[in-house]
Amino acid sequence: MKYLHFLKNEHQGEDKNTAKVILKISCVDDQGNYFLVELQCTDQKFFKDRCLYYSSRFISDLAPKGGVNLWKYELPPLYVIAVMDRFSFEDNLPGQYIRRVSLMDIETGKEFYHKLGFIYIQLDAFDKAKEDIKTGLEQWLFVIKHLSKFVDIPTFIKRPIFKRLFKIAEVAALTKEERMAYETSLKDKWDRQNQLDFAVETAVEKERAKAAMEIKEALSRAEQAEAKAKGEKLSIARNLKQLDIPVADIAKATGLSTEEVEGL
Repeated sequence: MKYLHFLKNEHQGEDKNTAKVILKISCVDDQGNYFLVELQCTDQKFFKDRCLYYSSRFISDLAPKGGVNLWKYELPPLYVIAVMDRFSFEDNLPGQYIRRVSLMDIETGKEFYHKLGFIYIQLDAFDKAKEDIKTGLEQWLFVIKHLSKFVDIPTFIKRPIFKRLFKIAEVAALTKEERMAYETSLKDKWDRQNQLDFAVETAVEKERAKAAMEIKEALSRAEQAEAKAKGEKLSIARNLKQLDIPVADIAKATGLSTEEVEGL
């Protein structure tokens, strides 16, 4: 995966009597895999049904609206990622905080359909201490779970992306008055930068115009000097021709062509 393209998060129902679906995040990667991210902070009796409903509605939107008779029902891979905070499934295995679910063949235990998957990330069941964090995924889960408790970025987390995450979290936690002050300071900063950029751009344009003018004047002087030198050669050639000196000798002495000398 090299990039993600974020999609709309609101999907209207088939008619006015059908509930619309509002997703937290929906996106597609450069390989054509679709991802739905659902964030849930409180337990729900039918949470699994909700995830299935969301995925079904999203899949139905992927179907072509015209020329359905030509469609072969081929669907792209779709993965639902549910981040569960403050609650978890009761039937987890010991230490299990991620549940990966797909369509399975009950008789063989093998995966029946690989293009639909549900990943349940249960922050409530993730209880690793910071000294036990080893992988990048564990770092993400630790930060997401404890983000509201941090005063500073934990020293064991070094990746630049986490600094950006903390910056976003700081802004999100501002009061209305603090946010207004923050946005005002940003505006002032952007205005100063725009003024500086404009000044630099104007100075560069002036230097370019000055250089172009200097080049033009230098070319003009060169052309004038060349024209003056040519005029002097023609004058000398004319005087030599009046002395009946051979054309070839005049051309050789002045650097003019024989045609130019003959035309005098």
